Amino acid sequence: MSITRGTNISAALLLAACCYLTPALADPLPCDDGLKTAFRPDADTSVIAVRLVKKGEELKAPDAQQPVTAAADLCLVKLLVGPGATAEKDKAARSYSEGIGIEVWLPTHANWNERIRNYGGGGWVGGGHRYADKIGSKVPAIVNANIGYASGTTDAGQPWYQDGSFAFLSDGKVNVESLRDFSVRAMVEQAVKTKALVNLYYGKAPKYDYYDGHSQGGRQGMKLVQEYPELYDGYMIAQPALSIAKFGTTSLYPQIVMKTELGFTAADKAKAAAFAAKVAAANKRAVAACDKAGLGFLLDPFACDYNPARDADMLCAGEAGEGVTGSNADAAACMSLKEANALNRIWFGATSDGSFDVAQSPDARSGKSLGKNQLWWTFTKSTGIGGQITSAGADNVALALQNVSYAADASATSAIPITNASTSVRNKWMELDYAGLAAAVNKNVALQPTLFSDLITDKPDLAKLRDLGRKVIVYTGLVDDAIPPAGNINYHERVVAAMGGHGEVQKFMRMYLLPGSAHSSQGRAYTVGGNNDTVPLQKLPGNTNQTPTREQDQFFTALVDWVENNTAPGEILLTSRDNSVSYPVCVYPLRTIWNGNGDAKQASNYSCR
Repeated sequence: MSITRGTNISAALLLAACCYLTPALADPLPCDDGLKTAFRPDADTSVIAVRLVKKGEELKAPDAQQPVTAAADLCLVKLLVGPGATAEKDKAARSYSEGIGIEVWLPTHANWNERIRNYGGGGWVGGGHRYADKIGSKVPAIVNANIGYASGTTDAGQPWYQDGSFAFLSDGKVNVESLRDFSVRAMVEQAVKTKALVNLYYGKAPKYDYYDGHSQGGRQGMKLVQEYPELYDGYMIAQPALSIAKFGTTSLYPQIVMKTELGFTAADKAKAAAFAAKVAAANKRAVAACDKAGLGFLLDPFACDYNPARDADMLCAGEAGEGVTGSNADAAACMSLKEANALNRIWFGATSDGSFDVAQSPDARSGKSLGKNQLWWTFTKSTGIGGQITSAGADNVALALQNVSYAADASATSAIPITNASTSVRNKWMELDYAGLAAAVNKNVALQPTLFSDLITDKPDLAKLRDLGRKVIVYTGLVDDAIPPAGNINYHERVVAAMGGHGEVQKFMRMYLLPGSAHSSQGRAYTVGGNNDTVPLQKLPGNTNQTPTREQDQFFTALVDWVENNTAPGEILLTSRDNSVSYPVCVYPLRTIWNGNGDAKQASNYSCR
C-alpha cells in the first residue's frame, strides 16, 4: 500500500502497508530483473533497477572520501514511489518530482543477519536513488550492508543532492507536496517498502528493524519516533536537525549582526574573511581561558563565560574595552570593542533587537531557558563558526517569508544557491534587521502545520513509543558547527517535562553529549589548535571503517543490546584517534567531569556527575 497524499496518514492504511508480507518461509528470490515484476506492493511503486554488486567492487557514494568496497555480494534495488509533486508541471524545474526515490541494499541470503538498518539522509537530501546508473545512498548505508544488514535509504522525495531549490515551485510558491514528502512521508515509505522488499527477497520477515540517521537523517528518525514509532524497534538519532524552523532561520543572525554592527556581510568576501579570522582567534582565547583540564578543547563549553570585550590580549592595542585596555598589536587577530561585542551578540544567539547578555548562566546557555528577547540558541564558544561568518544561510528565511528573493546567491553563500524561474532577484535578506529576522522566525514556526508538514519535529509527547517498548539513543556534539547543541538539549528537557522526569524517559530514550565533536555522520573532532586526533570520538561506520566490528560501532551496538537483550546503555568509553586521551561520555543529565587532579588524558580520572 502507498501512503496517501494527505498530511495525515490513516491508521488503517499504515497498518496495511506495514503488514505487507510474503507467505511465511516463502522461497527466497534471486537478484535479477525478476524482482521488477515480483515486487508490486501498490500501484504507485515501481522498481527502477536491480543490480548485482560483486564482492570487491568499488562503490562511489555521493559523500564518499574514498570508494566503499563491497565486502561480499550485494543486491541493490532502486524504487520510485509516486505520486510526487503534482502541482509542478514544468519537468525542467527542480521542484518537479515523480515521487520518492528509495535504494535498498540487500546482503546475500547467506550473509544477511536477519535485521534491517535503514539509514537517513542529510541537509536537503536528494541524490541518485531514482536513477539506474547512480548511487544515492551515503557511505554508512553501504557499510551497514557490508556487515550484514538490509539497508534502505531515500532521497526524501527530490533528486537534487543537497539543493533546496525543490522547496519552491517554478512559479515561486512553496512546494507543499514535496515538503510533505521531505518532512515525513519519505521516511514512512522508506520503512514500509524496505520491509516489504526484505520479506519478499529473503522469504521471511526480519527479526529486528532499526533506524540510523544523522543530522537531517536524525530529524527524519525523530519524526518517526514522535509520530510513527511502530515502524522500527530501535532508533539511533545522531546530531538531529530538530527545531529547524528556529535554528535554520536564525542561522542568518551572524549576517544581520555583521551588517548592523560592522557594516558588511558575507557578500564582502574580504571583510567577512578578515572577521572570521578574528573570531577564530577569539575562540583560541576562549579555550585558553576555560580549558581547566588542559585538553585543548572544552569538556563543557556551556560553562565558558569568556568575554573578548574584557580581554586585553584580544583587544587591539590602545582599544578601550570593558575595564581593560587592549594590548594586542596584531591587526589581523585583534578586535575592536565593536567587533568584540558583535561576537558577543553572535555567541549569545539571535534576539529580536540585537541585545545580548554576557552574564547568561551555563544552564541557560545549555538549553534550559531562553534569555530576554532570545529567539533560539547558537553555537558554543570554541566551535568553528567561520562558515556562518563567510556564508549566508538564508534558505529558511526565504521559505518563512514565502519569497525566493530572500535566498542568497553565489556571491553570498557557499551552499548551493536556490534556482527558481519566477524571479532572478536574490539577497533580499540583506534588507532585514533584527526585528525583521525575528518576524521571519515567528512566521516559519506559525506555518509549520500547514505549508511545512511540521518539519520542525519537536513534539515532546512520546507516550506511543514508550508504550510500544521501542528504544532510542541520541547523541549530539558540543562543538556541532551546523546545529546548535543547546536546541537538542532543550527538546530532551521538554520530553522529560512531558514524560515524567529523567528516570522515566531513560526507560526508553537516552542522550549523550560529546565534547569536542563537530558535525559529521562519520565522526569529526574540532579543536582550535587543530589537534583533532586528540579528541575522544565515537567509532562509526564510514569511509575508514568499512567492515566495523561491534566495538567499532559503539552507539549502535549499545542500541542493539538495549533492544535485543534489554541491556540499557550506561556510560560509554571514548578514545581519541591517536589513543592519547580516553574518558566516558554519560547518560544525560550527567556530564563528563574531570576530577580536577590526576592525568586528564586518563579515563580513570573522570566521572559522570
